[in-house]
Formats: sequence, structure tokens, C-alpha cells
Amino acid sequence: MTDPRSARETLAARLSREMMEAERQGFGTSTVWLTREETDLICAALRTVSGSDSARLDFMDRCVAALSARDGAIRSWRVTIDQGGLTLSAASSAQRHAPASSVHASCRAAIDERIAELDSARAITADGQADYKSRA
Repeated sequence: MTDPRSARETLAARLSREMMEAERQGFGTSTVWLTREETDLICAALRTVSGSDSARLDFMDRCVAALSARDGAIRSWRVTIDQGGLTLSAASSAQRHAPASSVHASCRAAIDERIAELDSARAITADGQADYKSRA
């Protein structure tokens, strides 16, 4: 069994090298293909952060509330994960180009939605692999 700290350090080093190479070539983003284990490692880290970094998440929600109180715009949180990267954003409804179902009043809810989507996709994939193996 691999030491989780070693796996995290190896992944962090690889991601850092990939980003440095992308920046060297003049790109602001980098596409990195992840293994299932690396994806699980990142998801576990996100879960840990959402549990242990309450003060940081509370701070982010308070900042958005203060901005909304100052200018009257209703802002909502959204997490996007695509080839361009991972973004946690809080924008007003006038700036947002997303379905209402994918925006949230709290940054926690936006993050939790993405975690649930990943878990659901993983379960569907695992079920499909189990079905395939049982037919083989």
C-alpha cells in the first residue's frame, strides 16, 4: 500500500511540473490526465478542506454577503470544472450564464454539489464495471 503523504507529494510535484511547462510555453492553463487514484486523492483533500477550513469558507461567504449588501446585487456561488481548470466563483445573476440549479447561496453548497456529482459518476462507473465483469 502506498503512503498517502507520498502519493500527495508525488501528485503535487507532477501537477507543478505540468503547470511550469505550460507557463514556459506561454499558456495560463494546463490539461492533466489523472488516474482514478489521483482523482480520489484530490476529492479526499477537498472533503478534508471543507471539514477543517470552516473559517476560510465562512470568510468567503461573508465577503460575498458584504459585496451584495454594498451594491444590492444578489450573488450566488458556482463551481466549474472543465479543461480550463477549476473555478469557485460568486457572481451576480446578471453576470451568470448558468442554469439556476447549479448556483448556490453558499460556497459550501457549490462545492458539495460537485463532490456529489463526482461520487455519483464514480458509482455509475463502478456499477458498469461490475456488470461488465459479471457478464464476462
